[in-house]
Amino acid sequence: MKKSTATLIGLVTAAAIAFAFAWPYVSMEFASSAYYTEQDKRQYDYYTPELFIKMPRISSHYDFGFGRIVGTEANVFTVNFYGVTDVSRIEDYLKSDGYERQAICDVEAQCWKSPASNDVVTLGNLNSQEAVFVQIYRRL
Repeated sequence: MKKSTATLIGLVTAAAIAFAFAWPYVSMEFASSAYYTEQDKRQYDYYTPELFIKMPRISSHYDFGFGRIVGTEANVFTVNFYGVTDVSRIEDYLKSDGYERQAICDVEAQCWKSPASNDVVTLGNLNSQEAVFVQIYRRL
């Protein structure tokens, strides 16, 4: 086999391996939404904001969501805790991280802001079931 043919085969193989490794990350970058758990390691590491990573787990049953809002240039990150209604541990956590509860909120929930970020954190109960949600609205 010629040296140039072997080199070409090696380059094509290396490119295919690199593409196969990078494709999941490329698809996550352009995804409009995602739903995942902490066990979905790749999605958890890619989408989950630091605030959620450090947040106390107030239930053993929880999941995460991500949504990209086209037109407003914003991302929304969500964590839902099922089988609970008490939000006091999350309130304490938000306070300890510099967030302050806002007097006015556009939705029927608590809104929190921190001077260190432009994120708006919404905390509330899901009316349809015994569950708590925490949502981060982040303008890009």
